[in-house]
Amino acid sequence: MYDRVKDTDTIFGKTQKRDASGNNIWKKRSIFFHLPYWCDLHVQHCLDVMHVEKNVFDSLIGILLNIKGKTKDGLKCRQDLVDMGIRDQLHPVARGDRTYLPPACHTMSTTEKKRFFHCLKNHKVTQGYSSNIKSLVSVKDLKLVGLKFHDCHVLMQQLLPVAVRGILPEKVRFAICRLCFFFNAICSKVIDPQQLDNLENEK
Repeated sequence: MYDRVKDTDTIFGKTQKRDASGNNIWKKRSIFFHLPYWCDLHVQHCLDVMHVEKNVFDSLIGILLNIKGKTKDGLKCRQDLVDMGIRDQLHPVARGDRTYLPPACHTMSTTEKKRFFHCLKNHKVTQGYSSNIKSLVSVKDLKLVGLKFHDCHVLMQQLLPVAVRGILPEKVRFAICRLCFFFNAICSKVIDPQQLDNLENEK
């Protein structure tokens, strides 16, 4: 696939015609081939951005809200820190028959969760922009319910950076915002390779 499209000149619009000889049926080369690992993937066409974005959003929310069964910051993860001998402040603490996990910098307290959900519930967007975000937020149970792919898309790219502002530490907010900006950049109608390079360099 890469050998067939690597020399293709991308021309936007409908001015470019297909090769009449049938030797090359491709009119453009995907912007993702700028990624160093993309040409080594065997099924590039099976990676859907919206599905990847929803999976990342679910994992991120699970970690921030410490949702049981969905958070990646569990006992096994903390035990790995013990095995590697790093981040002593996050090591599990045995208290009788129970094991206590000290809160990490990204873990929201109950007060911070309430502020986070109130921020999402009070958001107003233009008609047709997205579904009613207010109906997806349960302030009482402190969770998001009934999220669809486009809801995760809007939350990830537009609302999440605003909702975490002023709640989480600066380094955590910065990492989350950069992740949201990355998805925003690759979902743009026209992707600027320089913009992706800048995001990669700022990691």
